[in-house]
Amino acid sequence: MKEYFPYNAENIHPGFSIDCVILSYHKRKIYVLLNKFYLDGYWALPGGFMFANEDADSAAYRILKMRTGLSDIYLRQFHLFSDPKRTEMNQHLDFSRLEAQMGSQIMWIMRRFVTMGYYALVRYDDIELVSHDNEQPGWYEVDKLPSMYSDHANIIRTAITTLRELWEYFPLGEKLLPEQFTISNLRNIYEFMLEKKLDRRNFQRKMLTDGVIQEVGRKEGVRYNAPVLYSFINKKI
Repeated sequence: MKEYFPYNAENIHPGFSIDCVILSYHKRKIYVLLNKFYLDGYWALPGGFMFANEDADSAAYRILKMRTGLSDIYLRQFHLFSDPKRTEMNQHLDFSRLEAQMGSQIMWIMRRFVTMGYYALVRYDDIELVSHDNEQPGWYEVDKLPSMYSDHANIIRTAITTLRELWEYFPLGEKLLPEQFTISNLRNIYEFMLEKKLDRRNFQRKMLTDGVIQEVGRKEGVRYNAPVLYSFINKKI
């Protein structure tokens, strides 16, 4: 546990944590990456703490590298969560048993923390989920979350709301889709962000007319009615 959890009361910046909403697209749905910590049994966002000698962005990239194996990630701060009641202490009951084994070394986790929320956009197939002794990772649809730790469901909702407000300025499709994709996959992402269904023909016509995408061929290995594949022309979507 020590190698994977390198934190202690002396080496972290006190009272400050990082939580990452890692989003991906798979089988026509938007997914978020979660971790199940063996002590409390709740699912939580991938996160960690900021070392005393680093800044918040460096901590977030370090945490994401540890969690996903990726270093080239589209990452943005979106909100500081500072509600004094954001942590549900009744979910920490197992820490009292751990304290009996480790003395007071672990109890600094029970203190109040404010957390900086980051969202990251990744391609689903780029991440290989790896379980650790104390954690189990898993993808969940953003609208079908399991039992979540403390305020982490709210952090996810806030990230989605932020993206929906600003999504036209972020390369959402480019970061979530492979280099070649079908028009229906791109439309699924638009429909999720706009929270409404879009007409298939009108959407395709608009994307092509606006110069957002270009046709690059048909999907190989499909004998009949192979779907048309597209790629992005610019970095706006």
